[in-house]
Amino acid sequence: MSEEGDFVLNKEEPTSAVGNSNDSDESSFEWTALTVFQSISLFILAGVAEIGGGWMVWASIRGNKKWWYAIVGSIVLVCYGFIPTLQPTDNFGRVYAVYGGFFILLSFLWGWAIDGDRPDLGDVVGGTIALLGATILLFWPR
Repeated sequence: MSEEGDFVLNKEEPTSAVGNSNDSDESSFEWTALTVFQSISLFILAGVAEIGGGWMVWASIRGNKKWWYAIVGSIVLVCYGFIPTLQPTDNFGRVYAVYGGFFILLSFLWGWAIDGDRPDLGDVVGGTIALLGATILLFWPR
């Protein structure tokens, strides 16, 4: 406890990914084949977890699936929340912005594979632009 009565865990400036938004730390990060593979794999895993969990809740509430689909889907969604913390870069906002591009494309693929909703030309063009934008955001030299 501090003198003012506020609970303080660490008075030093953050040096880890948590709470650190320094661009100087981000600029020292260098992409390798392994970190590219790790990052893309984590975006895909996060997308499958979020979309799959959300679909299970949707199917339980709006579809004809059993009540426990909503429970399992909710648990999957909680697990999804931890996946982005495994990303090799430290910038929370950028990681989530890039994830948005992957999410858009994966949502269309999920809808097509699971629900049979084939994407139309606008979906393909929009999804491609979103993923291209996400790639630029992620790999732009800093």
